[in-house]
Amino acid sequence: MITVGNQVSDMADVFPGWSCERPTSRTAIWIGQLQPHKTIYTVRVEYTEPLLPEGRSALYVQPLVEILNPKLKRRFGNAEGSLPHVYVAHPRTNRSGPFLCLFDDKKSQWTSEDLISNTTIPWTSNWLSCYESWLATGTWFGTGKHIQTESSGRNAISALMEHYNATTSHAALTRYAPPTT
Repeated sequence: MITVGNQVSDMADVFPGWSCERPTSRTAIWIGQLQPHKTIYTVRVEYTEPLLPEGRSALYVQPLVEILNPKLKRRFGNAEGSLPHVYVAHPRTNRSGPFLCLFDDKKSQWTSEDLISNTTIPWTSNWLSCYESWLATGTWFGTGKHIQTESSGRNAISALMEHYNATTSHAALTRYAPPTT
């Protein structure tokens, strides 16, 4: 496992313009800018080193990625969803998203052995490129999963999920448990 300290050192070498905050010894938060095309985005990446990565879904150990500025726009009624490939809720935080969905956690596309500078940041840039194309065309050109039938139309479940939860992500809804009071 790559430690959070090693992630901090690597990010400082590869992305020296990004700021880094260490709220705890196991957590680092980076803020920096990416410009995949014409728009400059301010991105926040939060990573907490897992205590025991074994037996945890990749969803719990992945970095959380948010776009701080400009605010992501939605396209309500779009066949891809109002804002595709995001988690509105995430099991690791009580904050509301959207958090970018950058990989399929079922396929272990990201592990605590991966450097954030080699995976998360380039994948975020790719996500933003797909997002800009989606805003212009209404079609998501990136890879990934949508909750859709095999035909071109969305199924009734995904339409209801988007209407009530502003997402069609199963993970955002099935793995998130609201905090108990």
